[in-house]
Amino acid sequence: MTELKSHENNIAKFEFDVPYDEFKKATDTVYKRNKSRYRVDGFRPGHVSRKVLEKMYGPEIFYDEAIKIVFPKPYEEAVEELDLEVIDQPSVDLDDIEEGKDITFKVEVETKPHPELGDYSELIVEEVSSEVTDEDVEAELKKQQDENARLVPVEDGEAKEGDTVNIDFDGFLDGERFEGGKAENYDLVLGSNTFIEGFEGQVAGHAVGDKFDVNVTFPEDYQAKEFQGKDAKFEVEINSITRKELPELDDEFAKDISEFDTLDELKNNLREKLAEDKKDYAKNLIQNQAIEALVKKSEVSAPRPMVDAEIDYELQNLDQRLQQMGITLAQYIEMTKMDINQIRDQYRAQAEARVKANLVIDEVALKEGIEVTEEEKENEIKEAAENYGVEDLEKFKELFAKNISDKTLEENIMRRKAVELLTENAKALPHEEYHKAVGEEDHDHDHEEDEDK
Repeated sequence: MTELKSHENNIAKFEFDVPYDEFKKATDTVYKRNKSRYRVDGFRPGHVSRKVLEKMYGPEIFYDEAIKIVFPKPYEEAVEELDLEVIDQPSVDLDDIEEGKDITFKVEVETKPHPELGDYSELIVEEVSSEVTDEDVEAELKKQQDENARLVPVEDGEAKEGDTVNIDFDGFLDGERFEGGKAENYDLVLGSNTFIEGFEGQVAGHAVGDKFDVNVTFPEDYQAKEFQGKDAKFEVEINSITRKELPELDDEFAKDISEFDTLDELKNNLREKLAEDKKDYAKNLIQNQAIEALVKKSEVSAPRPMVDAEIDYELQNLDQRLQQMGITLAQYIEMTKMDINQIRDQYRAQAEARVKANLVIDEVALKEGIEVTEEEKENEIKEAAENYGVEDLEKFKELFAKNISDKTLEENIMRRKAVELLTENAKALPHEEYHKAVGEEDHDHDHEEDEDK
């Protein structure tokens, strides 16, 4: 039976014992595992006896690793027994180890906080229209037209916005070349705002074979500090220019890109898809508004370990995206002239907001007694399999279980149900009414704070 000494300010303190015999076995394991590494004059490598080592260095030579062996299992069991939601690595203390005496581990660990929820019976949100206009359909059709355009070389004539120019460039700061400022055969879409402001505009108006200088100023908030606010010159040469040739929007176009025979049928189909997309978008926006409204009404903080875990997750995603582009995170850091802490700080505000949101959602689920059934978990996995186009459900379940724990699956469903509850109770107001109501709420809150003072 694990003894919980205290649980205040989200810090749990508890103790548990490990039998001395178990600890002694662990020290034996450590000795056997490492004996080939020990070097003592007069002994062949790997043949130094344990007694000799203990006489020379004391029995403590094996203790650190032995503790790492015996601690994890009873610690995890204690956490489960005490029903603790730990969010950080534990701090561990123990008394001097005495032969034949059980080892008492004294543990302190930070646990998940429980925010004080504000009233969520009628959260105020702003109406989000899901109406599909003719302009929406035409914009989507234009997008389809653009995606199916032919790229035609421009032999004579000057580059203009929308063109793709293949260029060589070489950058200089204060007359000196700088790292990352040179490239050959680089495809740049004019008007994409890929490069520093002013660069693309100076490329426009030039023809194939032109060699010219482009002068720009790095922004004051540029990610690499050594470039901030500095003037730069780029020597540029245009190798080729390609221009999009758009197809005619007619029945033939509809036949070429879809299963429909007429342009009108294609438009109707686009309208239906846009209606579904806008409906989903409106739903997500309302949900986010409801969560944000509850966070504002609640007393909730974002513990650093949880924020750091969110940032770690974002960095993993960043690393994966970079690998798809053929570069590593280390190379990205070198290219951007930032260290890892600067990159982490870029994600911090977003991570803090997400932690606060998850904490209030989890508290709603707890307060409302929201539970997840086996059927709901089964349906969740089936839906995931369908989304991935997997027909062998049993095989997918195996893969799913390897990558996503049952606890995570349950947590995701529970949170979704809690958010649905919040949005069901939310009151959606038109733009002006919403801002008036929110403004009054903020005023009332300020007034309450003044009274408290």
